[in-house]
Amino acid sequence: MLKMGSTGPGILQTPYTSRSLNLTHRVVLVPMTRMRASDETGIPNESAAIYYAERTIPGSLLISEGTVVHPRGKGFPQTPGIWTHEQALTWKPITDAVHKAGGIFFVQLWHVGRVSVPSQTGGLPPFSSTAAHLPGEHILFGDDNGTESYVDSHPMTIQDIKDVVGQFAHAAKLAVEVAGFDGVEIHGANGYLLDSFVHDNINTRTDEYGGPIEARLKFPLEVVDAVIAAVGSEKTAIRLAPYHVLQETNDSDRIGTFSVFCALLEKRNLAYVHIVEPRYDQLSQEGAFSGNIMRRSETLDTSTAASASIWPFRRLLKTTTVIGAGGYDGTSAAQAIEEGQVDLVAFGRYFTSNPDLPERLFNEHPLTKYHRPTFYTSGMDGYLGWPRWNEEIAGRQ
Repeated sequence: MLKMGSTGPGILQTPYTSRSLNLTHRVVLVPMTRMRASDETGIPNESAAIYYAERTIPGSLLISEGTVVHPRGKGFPQTPGIWTHEQALTWKPITDAVHKAGGIFFVQLWHVGRVSVPSQTGGLPPFSSTAAHLPGEHILFGDDNGTESYVDSHPMTIQDIKDVVGQFAHAAKLAVEVAGFDGVEIHGANGYLLDSFVHDNINTRTDEYGGPIEARLKFPLEVVDAVIAAVGSEKTAIRLAPYHVLQETNDSDRIGTFSVFCALLEKRNLAYVHIVEPRYDQLSQEGAFSGNIMRRSETLDTSTAASASIWPFRRLLKTTTVIGAGGYDGTSAAQAIEEGQVDLVAFGRYFTSNPDLPERLFNEHPLTKYHRPTFYTSGMDGYLGWPRWNEEIAGRQ
């Protein structure tokens, strides 16, 4: 058992209301890849209904695991999709379970781009802004926990870009109109497809989608605008990781680049912008893609990570809900909200092993340690069956 933080429940228990969200508390379920879907069809396992409902209390916001918008956007085995009507229908019992428990449920729309290999993309080279590939081996996780060498990416043509914009919009409509999600979060972080266009060290294009920052943001913003057109701005959100250090995301001016990005997002009246903290992306050894699997050719500069923050972006997102994620405990989460740096705080690893995490944080109960070996396996071990606090207490009596 581990106790995280010593602060009282305080502001974590206060309601939060916007035009998109009506929440009774500030604790959010972060998107987490769990690899329990069919590898052949991308259909989520029906057990996901139990998994997500167990982590819902009335007035909660939950964000689903990354859900692929097209077969070529897949990067890892047994990850779910939402590019077909059949896939969307199989999500409906899952969203129904969350709604029955009183939650608000957004789906994270995912296209991994060059963070993939041909075994995952139907034998095709992965899409990216340019041809350069990541060094070394792609870690597949899953039951086999295998690796596969990266290959040259396919530099997207203008038509490819238009096609992918349409795929995001199509997936968003399926998510809201068929699957029953309350909104969608576009995955714009971690070196995945959209992020590969943002960073000037990766995007070396000389056409309208490369060069100055406004051009490098053109594709991600086209995706945002297409999703807005499909489901409405109040149901559209995005995740950013300005300080991410793996997948070769090393823009020459991180703060300048993502400040422009956030200023343009502020104008779009999104449901929220979800930002990963620098202390997680640059210093953590806990994440699936953290320093313990650093690419061979990378040199990690963490000299500014401790002092960096998401404040520059919060100040630009004046009217947009901001969710912070990465390395929070009860104390730091409450402090970030009290200071106004974020409105909501997303938790991940400890949500896997504490389905009642919000209530534990509110009441300062100890947290059950998560079990990393079952994060990315297909069975129910480590996925379902974690006790709630009252069940733990009853089990000791």
